[in-house]
Amino acid sequence: MKSTTDIKIADAIKNAESYIEQMKQMNDKKLSKHIDLFQQQLEKAFKQNNKVAFELLSEYERQTIIARANKD
Repeated sequence: MKSTTDIKIADAIKNAESYIEQMKQMNDKKLSKHIDLFQQQLEKAFKQNNKVAFELLSEYERQTIIARANKD
């Protein structure tokens, strides 16, 4: 049985394009803040050896970086 986090990872990957398009509407300051928070959470997940959370947070961070880099 898949965990909630596994389901969230699959959803994030499946809907990445949509989420990135939505985030492109956010201002740079908000996107930057999200990236900073994801990096803090990634560090915590790494220290706790929580591989599933690390994978999910990495995907969120990746999408946020793409959205910020491709803003109109």
